[in-house]
Amino acid sequence: MPINKSKRPRYDPITYGRLTGGLTRLIENTPHLLPNRETWDIEGDWAKAGAIHFIDVIHQPAFVEYEDFDCRVIKLVNLNKPAVRLTFYPVHRYWVLKDKDLPPDEQERRIVDYANMLTVKIEIQERKLLRLVGAVYSKAKGDIALMENERAKWTNILRQLDRYELCVSNYERNHIYTNVNWKYALETGEYGNEQMHLLSNQRDNDGQITQARHNVIFVDPIEVLRYHPYQNKQIDTFLERFEQRAALGRDKLYARLRPEQDDIAKFEAVQVTSKPTRKKTKPVGLPADNTLNLFDGEA
Repeated sequence: MPINKSKRPRYDPITYGRLTGGLTRLIENTPHLLPNRETWDIEGDWAKAGAIHFIDVIHQPAFVEYEDFDCRVIKLVNLNKPAVRLTFYPVHRYWVLKDKDLPPDEQERRIVDYANMLTVKIEIQERKLLRLVGAVYSKAKGDIALMENERAKWTNILRQLDRYELCVSNYERNHIYTNVNWKYALETGEYGNEQMHLLSNQRDNDGQITQARHNVIFVDPIEVLRYHPYQNKQIDTFLERFEQRAALGRDKLYARLRPEQDDIAKFEAVQVTSKPTRKKTKPVGLPADNTLNLFDGEA
């Protein structure tokens, strides 16, 4: 993975269970605040995050003993920094490895892995054909043809890899997280500003929640009633340039002809598809040297 994650602390099952149980009971037994969009200095949507528990700052001391506890299902978002203003917003988390970040052997390995995966799928489908009839048989044959065509495309790229630009990304998996930005009062009388991504519920392939996650946000119930001045990227365009795409596990592999090869490919395509005319008269507007500028109007 291109993103380095700091090592999280490990707990023995008994300790982890005890701490998680204690924190859960504390949240359940602590009075909650009900956010009011009409009176609170709050904006944005947190519906796609896990459960949000808005807690009055007066109850904050009871949570201090869990400050260093790295719980996987409960996050103390802003302990010791109670919010006076809250903004919730979605964030698309992703990574991109561009061509310069991928050594040639790594590029070859990724393409070979994808081609091998297709080969395995083709072999599985071919074995199933023996038991299929009618429309199901026809569909399976069509699926095999599509996979064979896809494998041929990437095999061709592998044969002339120096002509292609590659990248790898998890961008299209659409990892959307809810972030919260909050203001909190400093001892100087000014305000600090921080942000953090919130825990989201774990869901199965059908979207059903399999594990609930909880976020605890401490709020100054007086200050949050005041107005606080609001303090205030592009990957789509880059990835749209890649015509060839392959889903390989959790990531996606992209390829396109390098820019300098692109013009050559267009030139070769014109050469192949153009037919010499048998007419003896010259077309109107043909330059005196009988040459055509194939790239007129090209960007």
